Amino acid sequence: MAIDMDKDGKVGCAYYSVIDEVLVLEEDIAMGGIDAVDTLLLQVQPTSVIIPNRAPSDLVEFLERNAHRYDDDEASRREQGSYILRNLVSAQFDYDAAKESLAKVDLEPLKPDPLHVVSSEEEPAQCIGSSSHNRLMRLAETINLDSCGSVGCAGAVLNDLERRRAVEDPVLDGNASTAFRVRSVKMNTFTDTMIVSADSLVSLQILQSELHPNPQSRSSNNSEPKAKETLSVSGLLQALACSAQGKRKLRQMLLRPSTNLNLIQERQKTIEVLRRAKNHDCVKTMRMQLRKLKNTKTLLLNVRKGVDRIRGQLSIRTGDWKALLRFAMVSTQLRQGTRSLVGGSEVAICSRISNEVDERRFLFIGEIIMRTIDFQLSKESGRTEIFPGISQYLDELKREYSDACRMLPDLRDSVSRDIPRWAAEHILHCTIMPQIGYLIAVKLDPNTGEGVYHGQAHTEDEWTMCFVSGDVVYYKNRLMLDLDSQYGDLPSRIADEEIQVVMDLASAILQHEDAIISASELFGELDSLLALAQAADKYNWVAPTMTVSNVIAITEGRHPLQELLVPAFIPNDCNMAGGCGSDGPQGAELLVSGARRGADPSLLILTGPNNSGKSVYMKQVALIVYLAHTGSYVPATRATIGVTDRILTRIATRETVVNDESAFLVDLKQAAFSMNFATRRSLLLIDEFGKGTTAESGSALFAAYLTYFLDLGAERPKVLAGTHFHEVFENGFLKAGKDVGYAHMDTRLDPHAKDPEDQITFLYRLLPGRGPSSMGILCAAINGVPRDVISRAETIVALQNRNEDLVSACSESQSEEDRQRLAQAELTARRFLEMQVPVPSRGKQPEGRIRDMLQEIDIEQGRGGAPVMVFVA
Repeated sequence: MAIDMDKDGKVGCAYYSVIDEVLVLEEDIAMGGIDAVDTLLLQVQPTSVIIPNRAPSDLVEFLERNAHRYDDDEASRREQGSYILRNLVSAQFDYDAAKESLAKVDLEPLKPDPLHVVSSEEEPAQCIGSSSHNRLMRLAETINLDSCGSVGCAGAVLNDLERRRAVEDPVLDGNASTAFRVRSVKMNTFTDTMIVSADSLVSLQILQSELHPNPQSRSSNNSEPKAKETLSVSGLLQALACSAQGKRKLRQMLLRPSTNLNLIQERQKTIEVLRRAKNHDCVKTMRMQLRKLKNTKTLLLNVRKGVDRIRGQLSIRTGDWKALLRFAMVSTQLRQGTRSLVGGSEVAICSRISNEVDERRFLFIGEIIMRTIDFQLSKESGRTEIFPGISQYLDELKREYSDACRMLPDLRDSVSRDIPRWAAEHILHCTIMPQIGYLIAVKLDPNTGEGVYHGQAHTEDEWTMCFVSGDVVYYKNRLMLDLDSQYGDLPSRIADEEIQVVMDLASAILQHEDAIISASELFGELDSLLALAQAADKYNWVAPTMTVSNVIAITEGRHPLQELLVPAFIPNDCNMAGGCGSDGPQGAELLVSGARRGADPSLLILTGPNNSGKSVYMKQVALIVYLAHTGSYVPATRATIGVTDRILTRIATRETVVNDESAFLVDLKQAAFSMNFATRRSLLLIDEFGKGTTAESGSALFAAYLTYFLDLGAERPKVLAGTHFHEVFENGFLKAGKDVGYAHMDTRLDPHAKDPEDQITFLYRLLPGRGPSSMGILCAAINGVPRDVISRAETIVALQNRNEDLVSACSESQSEEDRQRLAQAELTARRFLEMQVPVPSRGKQPEGRIRDMLQEIDIEQGRGGAPVMVFVA
């Protein structure tokens, strides 16, 4: 992954996926800054990050926090990051050089161009009519070449892949390597995509991963991120996917929620069809079949690598061939399953599988694998075995080898007859070894390190020792050499022919590589939609109504994660409406909960006690909106969701010891980001903004922050805010209006209960209007704060409520001894202030006199008086 950022905060990014063999460019993000980089890292989860050496210092510092470090101490090794950070020269990120590199990427054959008029002196990519120019122009149809930062990053990635390719295959003899090749180039744009910042992804627990506990595994340069999902929306849904392809596709859907109503409605329609009772058995069968699929791209990568000629053995495991055979068989079964779905022809994915998956092609793939690989014999022998009849030459070699193996006992007897009788018992057997040939095995003489017999009695027949293994010495004599010349190296010749057969099989499979990958992608998409349908059934989710009107109307909404952790979850409604824009309302006016759209507030402020469920409520609204834009069903009884372009949060303050920013500064940056990027179709979540500073400054900032969004008028976003700054409303800091709504979480109080936990009962039910108090002291008592601290806090709060002088009131609560000491100290201080300190004359310092005066004051006050200390120059 390559990242670049200029001084204005514009971020460019490109990355390469090894398993997909695709180069992905992200559209340049104007003023994205570190927040955009954080989001990209969270979405891509790279194993290696490269940046230019001219990168801004804040970008370097941010990336170094989570980078892999090669420290020697054990503590540092435990804190190693998830990616390797490398700095490259800035020339690697040059825009023009990157375009040249992109033009050289060999994707697919170009169509002949009648205007091909290139000369050898001209630059290939810049010459109109050249093949490089045509390739670049065709590439411009899929990527935005105006995203200069991302194009430069793509050039850096291509150069790095070239370096890795040279390291992977140092001796290629001019042949192109298949390692790190680029099969396709694509660009991710923000068109029709909801933007969710990294803070929002973490705060809402959409993504929340843990690194692999082994530092070497989690930082290895591999295509798959070494992390696991904890309790999160992504982890909840991905656990329901059956295949690796389905999990990857589902993650892509979750990381890029769509604002395209047609796509969202198509996914909802697919889920509805998959959930029909008539399709229950068919869906269950398809899920079982999908569980049999392995990562097809990994299997094809192993096939493409071919055979390891250096080791002289088959590098493709029998399990890989079996997995490919299973994929071919399952492909035909899944195609038949989608065609048998009731209403399957109404959804796009089933129609695409029916039309694009060629059943005869996959039956042919399965047939050639079954006809070539003997899986039963391979299981018994522990190596890949080839069926007879595939290669006549291989069959002949195996027959010769079988005959040679049958004659080995006779060879042993023949050797024993030609040697002295006493030595015959030391001849163990004869054998054949690859690349060595025929050998005689003789017992080892531990005293000499040679065989007990090694041809001593046959001077005309030299016995040559080849090697020693354990207590056996292997020799060659003239008979063994004659057999070698007659039969040759049969095991090696058999291995070479088996390699050739497997290479022919791999070549035949790779002719259908595109069809296999295309089918794998379709099955991954089907699996992801089956997972969403399973979630809807398992967790009782419903299909939301998507609309172009800028509203949120949720009836009995629930938090998809919180409801799994509590015995009973209390659902709540939410009705909000953002600005209608300068062009007026779009679409018909909607009726929401019996009221017209204009009656719903755009700013809903939540108050009430701590631990009453305000934060959970805000998050559940955002998650319902988020899930609706992925095409998923949502945890509610009914929901109408307007198209939302981004979700911005000021909830969690992600602090770290390597970050020199205070918690309040981080909160301010999150608030500034939301003010700069929010539109009328955005949803903002603001939880206790301003708590990191004084109450006066915090309440002022909170009121000004909300007023900013209200003043946007028709362009105001939808804002959910939670606060404990009651003085904002009591003093009228926030102007009232129909765009402002208040709500609080219902509680029941019993002040006469002895146990603090019985004094308050949280009902977790949203009610209109402001809550009376935050009840912080009562919450402190419930959570184990000592009783004397609680009593003291209650006294101070009561004094504040009566507007009494806290200094005087606090002095009245002092003991008699403390009051006496305070009075003596005050009298000593007054006498000291009344002292007439003499002015020092030239050359004389009145130190002694001053000390005497201070001693007199101390004597007058007695030993209990507070000591007086004066520093005399």
